[in-house]
Amino acid sequence: MSVVDYLNTIGVLPSFNFRAGVFDGATRVNGDEMVRRFKIGNTACFACSMACGNICLVKEGRFRGTVVEGPEYETTCMFSSNIGIDDFSFVVRANYLCDELGMDTISTGNLIAAVIEAQERGIISEEEVGFSVKWGSQDEILALIEMIAHRKGIGDVLAEGSFGVIKKWKEMNNLISQVKYLEQSAYDAHASECMALAYGTCDIGAHHNRAWPIAKELEVGEKWSLEEKVDLVLYHQAVRPLFDMLGVCRLPWIELGLSERFYAEAFSAATGVETTIDELLFRSDAIYNLTRAIAVMLGIRRKDDYPPPRVFEEPLRGGPNEGKRVKREKYEKMLSIYYEKRGWDENGVPKRETLEKFGLSDVADELYSLKRNNQK
Repeated sequence: MSVVDYLNTIGVLPSFNFRAGVFDGATRVNGDEMVRRFKIGNTACFACSMACGNICLVKEGRFRGTVVEGPEYETTCMFSSNIGIDDFSFVVRANYLCDELGMDTISTGNLIAAVIEAQERGIISEEEVGFSVKWGSQDEILALIEMIAHRKGIGDVLAEGSFGVIKKWKEMNNLISQVKYLEQSAYDAHASECMALAYGTCDIGAHHNRAWPIAKELEVGEKWSLEEKVDLVLYHQAVRPLFDMLGVCRLPWIELGLSERFYAEAFSAATGVETTIDELLFRSDAIYNLTRAIAVMLGIRRKDDYPPPRVFEEPLRGGPNEGKRVKREKYEKMLSIYYEKRGWDENGVPKRETLEKFGLSDVADELYSLKRNNQK
């Protein structure tokens, strides 16, 4: 939860539907506030000694008695700065509701922020929502969460995610921060070309789980060449999915600074199969190429590998990055460099020799057979 302060300081804390990078109320929804007024315990994954999770209880006020495992940073951002709320008890309540109703907090908060802006701009009317919803409207936002879960009114459309919303209101494509119809997680990309590329090329959409290069770029790499920035994204897209492959946590690497080589040593010790970090990263790259090949067979191409439009078109508001945006021509160059280093063609299709290098000859046969049939 210290991430709230960190991102607000460097000016990339998503605020008011990814239009601003700083939030005046950040100190009222940060880790210090959580520990001081809400935290009652720790929680951990099974048998883990780090216990990095929190248990929070609202002890007073209108949401008194609400208890939840969390909130984590992304939930906090999506239900505070990104919708204009500086009340941590509300964050706990929104987190609780989403958990109980089986809803993802990132997607839910992201879409609600887009609805608020859409109503503000006149794209979605008050009649279509059923009421007026503004930045900071706690009751109305909680009502929208319930409406989505029960598919009532506009909630029936929002329940379909950004795909369903954009299908109904095409103008919403410029307001919803999403890639491949996955709603963006809580790191603004206006000031980070690396993060924009990471979101754009992530196999599942605008998520930080595959690559989180924003901190390193903004701290030491802003003047790097485009090739160096692409290399950072590629490395993250190899090492972070590796943790998922191994079924282990990335916290020791990110927060504690443990060398990624430790993971290879742990794998060898646990399985008796000697390996190196380079061998494991090679297998991780193989899986990334496999998922890309599957995506290509389903229609994904270069046109789908871009960050949200407002990253290019609307300069960021407030803070140290005020006025910044990603220049489209630079992004195009980075994307082409990325494809070349991946061994994909200019349209983002893995080349046959690339798939064969990773032992995916059968996948290459299917992909290129399908490609030939589509060209007939």
